[in-house]
Amino acid sequence: MIDLFFTPAGIPEDLDRNRPVLILDIFRASTTITAALAAGAREVLIAGSRAEASHMKSRLDGKVLLAGERDGLKIEGYDLGNSPLEMTPEKVSGRTVIFDSTNGTKLARQFDAFEQVAFGSLVSLSATIAFAAKSKDDPIIACAGRLGTFSGEDALAAGLLISRLPKSGTGLNDAALFALRLVEQTGNQWRDWAADSFHGRYLQSIGCAADVDFCLTIDRYDFMPVKHEEAFIRG
Repeated sequence: MIDLFFTPAGIPEDLDRNRPVLILDIFRASTTITAALAAGAREVLIAGSRAEASHMKSRLDGKVLLAGERDGLKIEGYDLGNSPLEMTPEKVSGRTVIFDSTNGTKLARQFDAFEQVAFGSLVSLSATIAFAAKSKDDPIIACAGRLGTFSGEDALAAGLLISRLPKSGTGLNDAALFALRLVEQTGNQWRDWAADSFHGRYLQSIGCAADVDFCLTIDRYDFMPVKHEEAFIRG
């Protein structure tokens, strides 16, 4: 069964750790991490807090950048925020990026014990589908939401993903079925619906309308970030 979870709190602890996991944080962690790797970042390390990010940086030698946000804004003292538009070759190429966000990175840490973990996004939708389809096990799709609550853009992205996945022999859980029906109902208006979500409107209100547009463009990239040991790399 394809299992979709709309919020981190809804994820049970007894999931099969051999199953592939797709983390969706469309606005913006999934997209920004993908953009960083596309711009030449060597790897992205996930931090669950500012303290952890600082500790990770202290243990690493070489060219390390701190990137992340709280309430959509760059964390004071960090090199970069959580905008895919900031992830340029001039800033990140050849560097390790330690990434710390309000929602997405905390969700990723819930799957530390899983081997097949990837950040899914609309900007790498086809690669996300390929990652899920190559496993013999049905995927777990986990939405970051916003501050523990349901996010419309993540649900719509999940629905688009599920609509293009090979049919599961054991079906969909209720959340996955709901997301699929949601996308079927919105049709070609899904992009407008996502942009008009609470988080989409909030980002636009703080001057990040270009980020919203970037995050909602399908298949900008032909790869996705996948877990390799403790880091996420191009997959």
